[in-house]
Amino acid sequence: MVGGYVMALSMSRQNWNLRSMRSFVVQRYLRLVIPYLGAIALAVSSYLVARGWLPDSVVGEPVSLPQLLAHLFFLQDILGYEQLSAGLWFVCINFQLGLVYAAGLLLRDTLARDKAPFVGLLGWLLAAFSLFYFNLNEAWDHWWLYFFPYFFMGIVIQRAVHVGRSSREFWFYQLLFVAAMVFEWRWRLLSASVVGFLVFSSLRSGWGQHWPHSRTISWIGNASYSLFLVHFPVLVIVATVWTRMDWTTPAGAVVGLVLAFALSLLTAGLFHRWIERPAGRLGRR
Repeated sequence: MVGGYVMALSMSRQNWNLRSMRSFVVQRYLRLVIPYLGAIALAVSSYLVARGWLPDSVVGEPVSLPQLLAHLFFLQDILGYEQLSAGLWFVCINFQLGLVYAAGLLLRDTLARDKAPFVGLLGWLLAAFSLFYFNLNEAWDHWWLYFFPYFFMGIVIQRAVHVGRSSREFWFYQLLFVAAMVFEWRWRLLSASVVGFLVFSSLRSGWGQHWPHSRTISWIGNASYSLFLVHFPVLVIVATVWTRMDWTTPAGAVVGLVLAFALSLLTAGLFHRWIERPAGRLGRR
């Protein structure tokens, strides 16, 4: 949901053509894939250290070349390969949704002016169809259609807040979520609906622009993608050390958890500075 809002905020007011579409694909790929591959390298290295000490469900099978190539193109779930680290599926879905949204903007700007509003209607139809079909079947959770209703809520919020449209569109979309939950209950829909309401209400009231600023929170926000990528390899290393030293008491587990948290933040800061930020500059160039 937040990803849809941010993409709509940064992309919707541009004029899209084939050249801008090509630039977006290259930039988005480099922005995501370079840190993603760095995280895979960290994860695979941590598995080498942990193998024999942690369960196979954590360290997985030895990496194969086809598996690595599938990860390179964000296709591991689609092709049935095991993920090389926790959470990498989200990067794949994020890339798919970015491509779909950019394609929608390209379609909007290449249609005749009187036909462009039909692109927005297409988004509504896709979201509704997903809520009542694709999102009900977890076999679809490696495709963008499964997650599109959450993403589209962010787009609806951006239109209601920044494009000057009536808030009725947002409330009608919330009612569509309620109808989907009545049709078949899903906690994930309630979560997206609540977060969507919080973002929408904070932006409409102005609180979102004036909430207390914190350098620490801003730093964590800027490094959040790096933190998302590196925290699991850090957890694997700490768990391996704790297992080897037999520090398995509750107090030892708490110490290990606190240390893993601190090391994850430290690693994320270094990763953000030396890998993620250069990847972003390379993509823009």
